[in-house]
Amino acid sequence: MPNSGQERTRILLTAEEIREVMQEFPSTRVVRAHAFNRGSRRFPKAVIETEGKTFYLLKRRSATEEDLVRATFSHAVQSQLALKHFPIAHCRKTHAGARWVVREGFLYELFEFLKGERFRRSIGEARESGLLLSRLHRTLKGWTPSSAPPPPGGYYRSKTVEATWTRLARGVLNDDPSASVDELAKLERALHQRYEEAATLVDEAFAATATSVNTGVIHGDFHPGNLLFVSGAPIALLDFDGVRCDRTVIDLANGALQFGMHSVGMKPVSEWSATLNLHCVEAFLQGYAWPRQFHLDSHECAAMPALMVQAAIAECVPRIALSGRFDGRPGVEILRFLDQKTQWIWSERQRIATLCATCMSTR
Repeated sequence: MPNSGQERTRILLTAEEIREVMQEFPSTRVVRAHAFNRGSRRFPKAVIETEGKTFYLLKRRSATEEDLVRATFSHAVQSQLALKHFPIAHCRKTHAGARWVVREGFLYELFEFLKGERFRRSIGEARESGLLLSRLHRTLKGWTPSSAPPPPGGYYRSKTVEATWTRLARGVLNDDPSASVDELAKLERALHQRYEEAATLVDEAFAATATSVNTGVIHGDFHPGNLLFVSGAPIALLDFDGVRCDRTVIDLANGALQFGMHSVGMKPVSEWSATLNLHCVEAFLQGYAWPRQFHLDSHECAAMPALMVQAAIAECVPRIALSGRFDGRPGVEILRFLDQKTQWIWSERQRIATLCATCMSTR
């Protein structure tokens, strides 16, 4: 979905914790630091400048047992990618050779800070991004991680989404008591039904496709905001918090959705386009198919639009149920747009599935 604003509140790293954590890393005397206000507001980040004008990104997350499992697997994946010269932001190790610091219930990671451009929604960038996703899957195909992968997750048959339907209206009303209860109920029913219909279609497609055919380590959150570009080419893939073992089409469908979104700029939500830029979607899929290493079968192509519907809903509904808003926008406005967007994708599912099949067969 378009990232058009900031959440109303964002957790920040304190100067004291930055100083204490950075002492764990060699030769990193901090000259200055400032908040990096991108990504999840629950996981604060800071850009750190050290002596010699070297820049790093310090990231904090919780350190529960599940978080440690995810971090261990994520860093194993990143180590493998670095070994294969895949473009990522490299992790800096501590004095003790650890890849993170645990302090007072939090886990801190330090990455090199890379400068680049954001996605400008061009066909060329979309094609290059699809090619990079294919390279990611090819690089990790057949690799056996030494650490256990995290439990299944993601937007397909999401337990988080299922648990938030009953809280959706309350979340919006807590933020905006003037919102229409009847309209919220109507939007909730429509989106819930569409999510379940899409999930059922995917269930049937996956049942008809051998699990082992296109399964491996996936990024789990492949979208323009997690890529940096220079002169129209992606130079780094970022944020490996969502990596796991799953069907590769899960990554591909979310990427096709995100790279097919229209730019919104400063437009009000009521003026956002509910369609997808199918030229960018096609370019993204062509880029993915070009190396001739992966081939989605007809069932997976048929599942693509249904997965896109689920991905769009899963991105927005839990956040709106929690705070009543999405990227600073009133929740009811986003839900109206989400209803229109997913309705359009669902109505065009045959066209999108055919486009996918064509891209895969004309590699």
